[in-house]
Amino acid sequence: MIRSTNRTRRNSAFLPVVLLALMASCTPTSGAYGSFPLTPPDGGEHETQARGRRDAYYYFTAAQLHLNRGEIEKAIENYKMAIENDPSSALLYTDLAHIYIRKGNNDLAFKYLKRAVEADDSYVPAYLYLGELHTMLKQTAEAVEMYRKAIALAPEDSKPYILLGNLYASQKSYDKAVEVYGELVRIKPDSIMAHYYLGRIESERGRYEEAIRHYGKAIDINPSFAAAYFELGLAYEFAGKLDKAVETYRTAVRLMPHNINLRNRLGHIYIQLNELDKALEEFKVLKKHRNTGIDAGVKMGLIYFEQKRYDEAAREFEEILAVHPELHKVRYYLGTVYEEKGDLEGAAAQFARIPADDSIYVDAKIRLAFIYERQGRYDDAINGIKDTLEIRRDDEELYRLLVSVYKKAGRITEAMEAVQQALERSPGNPELHFMLGVLYDDAGMDDKTLAEMHKVIEIDPDHANALNYIGYTYAEKGIRLDEAEKYILRALSIKPESGHIIDSLGWVYFKKGEYSKAVTELERAVKYLPNDAVVMEHLGDAYLMRSSKEKAIEAYRKARELAPENSSLKSKIEKLERELAISP
Repeated sequence: MIRSTNRTRRNSAFLPVVLLALMASCTPTSGAYGSFPLTPPDGGEHETQARGRRDAYYYFTAAQLHLNRGEIEKAIENYKMAIENDPSSALLYTDLAHIYIRKGNNDLAFKYLKRAVEADDSYVPAYLYLGELHTMLKQTAEAVEMYRKAIALAPEDSKPYILLGNLYASQKSYDKAVEVYGELVRIKPDSIMAHYYLGRIESERGRYEEAIRHYGKAIDINPSFAAAYFELGLAYEFAGKLDKAVETYRTAVRLMPHNINLRNRLGHIYIQLNELDKALEEFKVLKKHRNTGIDAGVKMGLIYFEQKRYDEAAREFEEILAVHPELHKVRYYLGTVYEEKGDLEGAAAQFARIPADDSIYVDAKIRLAFIYERQGRYDDAINGIKDTLEIRRDDEELYRLLVSVYKKAGRITEAMEAVQQALERSPGNPELHFMLGVLYDDAGMDDKTLAEMHKVIEIDPDHANALNYIGYTYAEKGIRLDEAEKYILRALSIKPESGHIIDSLGWVYFKKGEYSKAVTELERAVKYLPNDAVVMEHLGDAYLMRSSKEKAIEAYRKARELAPENSSLKSKIEKLERELAISP
């Protein structure tokens, strides 16, 4: 037919899913409305006329045979011979036009359809094909006129209503489409397609309850209508009724166990519901189908990965790559599985095989860099990140990774240089300035640290981390404490649940000698960061200054467990133990 039956999920053109079925009676073999008989003339006519019709019937039959064999040009020749012998047959003109539509020759299709109408102005298929041609050429007014003529000639026929309704729906003229389908429902209350397309429209408009009602009606009329089940399930999904969606898909799968679309949707719903074992069962069935086997295998591998069943995940991906080594995204997944299993060499080998022209290449290079970093191969990691930065020049995360590797390698100066190079390309980037400020802090360059952090908040006044950094730095130095408090309170208004910022506020209060306030904030910070040794030590210091030695030593001991290498904590604990031992 002249329209594709495929469509993407939502926000796509509203195309008829079952147009072939609707137009079946208009195909060259049907003759449902035909003025040309499908049986030979009986000889009761004038002999010359009868002979012409007999010859026309012969050529018509020959054309059908050629069509069945795929011999299009021979079919066209025989149709033309049939028309020469019976120039009054609208059916012959329409059938020939249909062939030209299939060939993409719209001019000749129009020519023969117009001749069909001239031969018989009541021949409905000619108007339907004319409407389709006008629709395809975006001649909406002309298409509407043709469909309306067809409706006037055959008011009991569903096809022109459906085609006209779909034309309006494809242009998002939903009210007009609903009006047309409503006409059809009044004539044929049990029109499956009218209810189905009404459901489609209501779903497109986000009116899911109405959509559910119409799809339900279509299913009541025809309980084996797979498309209606599929759309009903989707409507339930969009309405947030996942249990109903599952029930719908499961009912449909029982009726149509080999319908891959239904099983695929059911599998995805189970994933959303985190019922991964049930999802696996659906994808195992789909894996057996030629058209869905690879996709199902990938999904099974990803589910196994989510379940930490790494051996099974690896097996799925390995099976796919054995047959389709060009599926580099699957190779990326396999590398990730190997990485989680601790097979860093195997993971690196998979990531390294992904070519530079593949969309997943950059991600693979990043994973390689992480692996090299874990292996202590810092030069390899750095070179890989630099290569990747040639492709993603403004990727902040890549710069963060590069800086992280430089820092682990003890190459702070080169880390600074990398960020400065990035700032040459993006001088107003607050994150890069923040990154550079942190590096200055690591190098003990306090003045430069504060200068960069001030640049950050000049660019982005709501940069909570920079505000906190300035405030905490002032607190650590014991200077400008009122100003520090203001910076930190601003940061906290932006990130009210940040344990680090709450800790900074508590530390400012500690430095200001407001120890009760300090304890209150630091106890709150510990709730957010129970495993942070610095926060725990701050709390111990605040307890100590409030003369709560037992609480202080408890906090110090917890901090020491988290940071056993901290010698100052050891000294604090030993001093307090001596004091508590001699206390009365």
